[in-house]
Amino acid sequence: MREHDIQNSIRLWCGEHDILCFRCNVGKVKMEDGRWFDTGLPSGFPDLIILFNHTIYFCEVKTRKGRQREYQINFMNQIRERGYIYFVARSVQDVEKALYG
Repeated sequence: MREHDIQNSIRLWCGEHDILCFRCNVGKVKMEDGRWFDTGLPSGFPDLIILFNHTIYFCEVKTRKGRQREYQINFMNQIRERGYIYFVARSVQDVEKALYG
């Protein structure tokens, strides 16, 4: 299963359970006119933001064999140092575990 497919299954599951989940596009794209479009989010920002039970969850989605890049690990550490919840999800079950314990 591709990362994009896992991400979509998580978003659908959240919607089915009345959980707010937002996809975060990160990066730069070269436009047809040659200009660069920047999403504005910092490098390493996770794929999803989940709002559940008055808590903000930062969720990086990876395939079964996928690994975080160094800049993603750095961002994760910054988030966790500030007391927020950041987790890597490889399936909907990982999200369930993060939200419900």
